[in-house]
Amino acid sequence: MRILLTYIILFSTLSIFAQFPKFEIGGLSRALADNSFLDQNDTVNNDVNQDFNLVFDLAVKGELNKFINFYSELRLGNSLEVFDTSSSYLNLRRILIYGNLNKNISFEIGDIDLKMTPFTLWNFQEEGIVNENRLANNFREIQRYENFNNGNFWRRQGLVINGFKPIFKRDSVKYKTFGTREMASNEISTPDVFLYGTEIKYKSNRFSFGLNHIDLFSNYKGINYDTNLNNHVISSNFDLNFKKLKLHSEFGFSRLTNTLNNFDSKWINGEFFNIGFNINFSNNLSFSSSFRSVSEDFSSPGSQSKRINYSMAPFLFPQSNNNTISRDISIADIIYDVDFIRSNSFYNRKIDYGLDTFNPIFGVIDPYGLATPNRRGITSDLTFSDSLKIINVNAHFSFLNDLVGEGINTKRNYMNYSIAFNLFIDKLLSFDNQFLFSGGYSNSTSKREHPEYMNVQNINLNCNIFDLGLEFEVLKNLSILSSYKRLFSNGLDYLPIRNNDFTIESYNAFECDLVHEISSLGIGYDFNKKSSVLINYQILNFTDKLFNNSFSINQFFVLVQIKF
Repeated sequence: MRILLTYIILFSTLSIFAQFPKFEIGGLSRALADNSFLDQNDTVNNDVNQDFNLVFDLAVKGELNKFINFYSELRLGNSLEVFDTSSSYLNLRRILIYGNLNKNISFEIGDIDLKMTPFTLWNFQEEGIVNENRLANNFREIQRYENFNNGNFWRRQGLVINGFKPIFKRDSVKYKTFGTREMASNEISTPDVFLYGTEIKYKSNRFSFGLNHIDLFSNYKGINYDTNLNNHVISSNFDLNFKKLKLHSEFGFSRLTNTLNNFDSKWINGEFFNIGFNINFSNNLSFSSSFRSVSEDFSSPGSQSKRINYSMAPFLFPQSNNNTISRDISIADIIYDVDFIRSNSFYNRKIDYGLDTFNPIFGVIDPYGLATPNRRGITSDLTFSDSLKIINVNAHFSFLNDLVGEGINTKRNYMNYSIAFNLFIDKLLSFDNQFLFSGGYSNSTSKREHPEYMNVQNINLNCNIFDLGLEFEVLKNLSILSSYKRLFSNGLDYLPIRNNDFTIESYNAFECDLVHEISSLGIGYDFNKKSSVLINYQILNFTDKLFNNSFSINQFFVLVQIKF
């Protein structure tokens, strides 16, 4: 009711002041029908899961005056399984006030998007991506839209001020400062949690230099403790640009309080540095490489928080094999378990202390992106495309090891390599209609040998992801789509368990021997650039040899999207 009243007041105001210099309305609508069912061997579980949801998002953008602008997104939704209005809902997805204080200073207040650097504030993408075709991309885009994962930005609620100051003809200083409230206090046991940060960057034609600071802190005053918890991260980054060569670097440190006791002023200190280059040999060939070292105590919640909350269970068929086995979140759930009601989503929007749980079946080399603690090594990327744009290839290589041994002095060695390609057969054979074949493969390993006297198995974890996709336009705007995705992981690793002061206190043995497969076939039709329909049938096969567990899920989707 409060949301509806807000919009009535807004539209009334806009109607009265029709002389506003700019007023825009846009949005999108999605209808998604999902019919999923287990195989016939499962006779106890509810074998069929049906969802039919319609959402309509209305975006309103207006200039209130020459200094202040308004933007909001209103969602109207309904589950079409119920033939009345009892399942309808009205949500305010976003509200933002923004504008210019003067020609050099701007501000945003409300639902803001924030990012800084990969070691301070950065939303790393979810696992399992190598080179997916249109079938999977449609659903990934929905997941990211629903959970406000706009690139590497974090969606927060707070205030940001941006400034710009020209110094010389081509030189300038940009700065940004922000503050957000991550959690509200219940005034009994839960404290207020705030996040604030500052970024200053000097940029010229050839080089740029930046300073960054971010702090996540909890204010316990007035509750049970009279102190604050703080997690500071301070860094400096430097970029040097030549015609075809770019050099970049970032180094810094973190300081984390580990106690609520005022008499104990101990801080946990961590540090990192990252240096690399990118060279464009031509318009068709480029190569980049970097070396990074991140200490075992480096703590940066803004860059180490994960998009997926792996401590939760999937919403679709959380149990299998006649309710005997609880299911973990799989690669298929991350893509296709779309939920328009936030309460059921396992996508994470929180930035909090400590390292989030991750799923080792995707690999353990860098579960928290570049900011993963206790890593040192080299990462390289090679990109190539021919002059006719018939094929493009991207190859990635990472060779890392532990900075310090975990549990013993011997360090783990990590390796990851992947290759992805797109082959445009229509350009190769001079077809009029699009004919695209895509593929990709990723391999990630973790290894460490133990002395015989320890009587502990060696670490040897091997994780693989394989992607194939085909898109053929049989008629204008009508395409046949198919894809195959396979994840297979096996081996053993020991995962560290950290306490509240970020210290490793124990280890969990993780062992797996499993296969996840997604076989999809679909038909897509584009009415125009902003309207489309997708019909998709797929089979999800899960096999866990270690626990002698296997099952299948069949899914049928109909997705209609309209943007305006």
